[in-house]
Amino acid sequence: MAPPPRPEVTCAACLVALGDDVLWGREVDAPRANASTTKMVTALLVVRATDLDEPVRTSQAAAATGGGGLDLQPGDTFSAGDLLHALMMSSSNDAAVALAEHVAGSEAAVVSRMNRLAASLGARGSHFVTPHGLDVPGHFSTARDLARIALAVLRRPVLAEIVATRSATISGSSGSHRLVNTNPLLETYPGAIGIKTGYTAGAGDVLVAAAERGGRRLVAVAMGSVSAPADATALLDYGFRLLGRGVLVEEGSVLGDLVFDSAGAASVVAGRTLRGLLDPATVEISFEPDGGVSPPLDRGETVGSVVVSSPEGEVVGRGPAIAQDALPEADGGGAASVFGAVLRAAGGILGGRSW
Repeated sequence: MAPPPRPEVTCAACLVALGDDVLWGREVDAPRANASTTKMVTALLVVRATDLDEPVRTSQAAAATGGGGLDLQPGDTFSAGDLLHALMMSSSNDAAVALAEHVAGSEAAVVSRMNRLAASLGARGSHFVTPHGLDVPGHFSTARDLARIALAVLRRPVLAEIVATRSATISGSSGSHRLVNTNPLLETYPGAIGIKTGYTAGAGDVLVAAAERGGRRLVAVAMGSVSAPADATALLDYGFRLLGRGVLVEEGSVLGDLVFDSAGAASVVAGRTLRGLLDPATVEISFEPDGGVSPPLDRGETVGSVVVSSPEGEVVGRGPAIAQDALPEADGGGAASVFGAVLRAAGGILGGRSW
C-alpha cells in the first residue's frame, strides 16, 4: 500500500501532529509572526491566575486596543470567564488587554509570564511582546510551538469547552453580546474541536486546528497561508489517512532487557504504538538504548528508542522505549555499566538485532 500523497498546502510554515509526534510538516521551527494564536497563551495564564467569576473592569488602555467585535469602553465590567470566551471565540483584542491587566497589572508584566509559561511547555522558539498578537517587532512563534501550546489548551477542560463552542452570549455592565467563533472548521470539518484563528498583515492567515476521530486527536497548524482553513483541512485529512495504517509495534510490547553488571536487569517495552504501511510480518524491530543509561531507573523512564526498519533496512518508524521495571542505584553508589541487552520476541511480531 502506497503512503498517502503529501498535503497540497499554501502555508509558509505548518504541520500536523499526533501529540508531540509531527506526522508531516514544513518549516516547523521557523519563527514567524503568529497573530491571535498568541491568545492561547494568554488564556492559559488567565485560567491559572484568576477565578473566572471575578469581575474585570476595562481600563482606558484596554478599551483603546479595539478589535474582535466586543468594542469595550472604559469602565465596562465583565466576568473573567466571559472575557475569556470573547478572547478565544471572537478573538477580542481589548479583552486580551483587560485580562492581562487583571491577572498581572500590566501588559508588560503579563508578557513576561507568557514567555515563561511557553518555555515551560517546551515552546522555546517563541517570544511574545503582547497578549493579543498584533504585529510588533520581536513577537513570533513557530508551528511546533503553537502545536505544543494547543495541546496545553486542550488539557484545560474550561478552555477545551470554549474553543469548541460555535456561539455564545455574554453579559456585562454594558449589556449582552453575541459571540461567534471565528474558526470555520467547527462548522465544516467532521470531528473539529477548536482551537484558534489569527490574521495580521505581518502573519498572514493563521489557524491552529484540532480534530478527533476514532479516539485519535490531531493538531494542525497553518501559518502564513493563503487560506489557513483550507490548509488545516488538508493537513488534518492527511494525518487521519496516515493513521489508518496498520500496527507495526503495539504500545507495551516487550523489546528486551537492559542488563547491568551490579544492579540486575530491567525489561524494556515500547512506549507507544507505531503504525506503518508495511506488512508487520516483514519489518525488523530493534532497540537502541540511550548512551550512558544506568541505574537508578524509574518504571516508565525512557531508556532508548524502538526502531522499525523495512526489509531493505530503511527506518520507517521510531518511538520511545521505556523501562518496565524500576532498578535501584548500582552497588557501591557508582553508575553500573551496561554489559548487554537482549531482544526477545513479543507476541510473535518482533524480530531484530541485539547490541
